[in-house]
Amino acid sequence: MKALSRAGLLYFLALIPFAATSPYKLKERVFPPHGWRQHSTPPADHNIFLRIGLPQPNFNTLKTHLYEVSDPYHPRYGAYLSKEEVDALVAPDQDSIDAVNDWLASHGIQNSDVIRSSAGDWVTIMLPVHMVEKMLDTKYHIWKHDNGNTIVRTTSYSLPEHLHAHIDVIQPTTMFAQLQKMRSTIVWSDEAEIVSSVQNLAPIVNAETGVSVDASCNATITLTCLKQLYNAVGLTPSALNNSIAVTGYLEQFANFQDLQSFYTEQNPAAVNSTFQVVSING
Repeated sequence: MKALSRAGLLYFLALIPFAATSPYKLKERVFPPHGWRQHSTPPADHNIFLRIGLPQPNFNTLKTHLYEVSDPYHPRYGAYLSKEEVDALVAPDQDSIDAVNDWLASHGIQNSDVIRSSAGDWVTIMLPVHMVEKMLDTKYHIWKHDNGNTIVRTTSYSLPEHLHAHIDVIQPTTMFAQLQKMRSTIVWSDEAEIVSSVQNLAPIVNAETGVSVDASCNATITLTCLKQLYNAVGLTPSALNNSIAVTGYLEQFANFQDLQSFYTEQNPAAVNSTFQVVSING
């Protein structure tokens, strides 16, 4: 009977998540960046969108694919990967997924509480700051910048030691960067002034290639200028179904009407052609 009880106890202990007993070890520590000073303590119910980045063991393979499909002299040039293929290459090992899931479960966080990227390499969850402090063995503060901006951050955090191999980064923790819109650097000049300033200038000729570019291209860029600059005047494309991708980041959106207005002015033959928007979240 004693032997049976001992076996039962060992079985019970095996069911306890390792994250609950693994000792904590410092994961990262930083000095407060210039211009930031500790201001106050956030309310205990202040919510944090915690993002957990898992290792991507096949990332170097993804880089190899990138170089190959981008090299005009490589046999795979232009054979771009699908989003699903990229997801497969940045996906973490199942051991990492299981270790992080067990750790979250040990803090009462269920799978239904978590948002995962399509590849599973990012885990996002909204938690009150007091719970994040417990999970990361740290203390958050409200930090104030000299410009008046405030953020909730910490200068160090720790993780159960066995999780260090399964988690690359957790934010927001030690990153004090300020993400904000930048002002446009476009300067609109009076068209009459542009025409007046360049109308008497001679074309610019490249001595090596003999390519001639209109002097007006020094002041403004049109499709005609681009064709001249790339020596593509009169060129008839031989390849079919060519495409190009344009990336939009923070608050950057493609505008269908703007494109049609541009075509009307610069390339009437392209009017009513359009583009496809592909949203990639995570």
